[in-house]
Amino acid sequence: MPLYEFCCDNCKKKFEVLVRIGQEGTVRCETCGGTVRKLFSTFGVGGGANRVKSSGHSCSSCAGHSCSTCK
Repeated sequence: MPLYEFCCDNCKKKFEVLVRIGQEGTVRCETCGGTVRKLFSTFGVGGGANRVKSSGHSCSSCAGHSCSTCK
């Protein structure tokens, strides 16, 4: 189950809830019971640029002998 972040339309409280996919519309505010909207979470967005590609070789054994040239 994904973890979603919601904000209450009534009291403006932000909270996270584990919800089955497709069941996001059933969530109500945990404080006042009001209607909520799902927030866009930036967690994990754009993380691909920082990933290290594992090739099984270290820089000392690659052709470039420099981490900046390893692919």
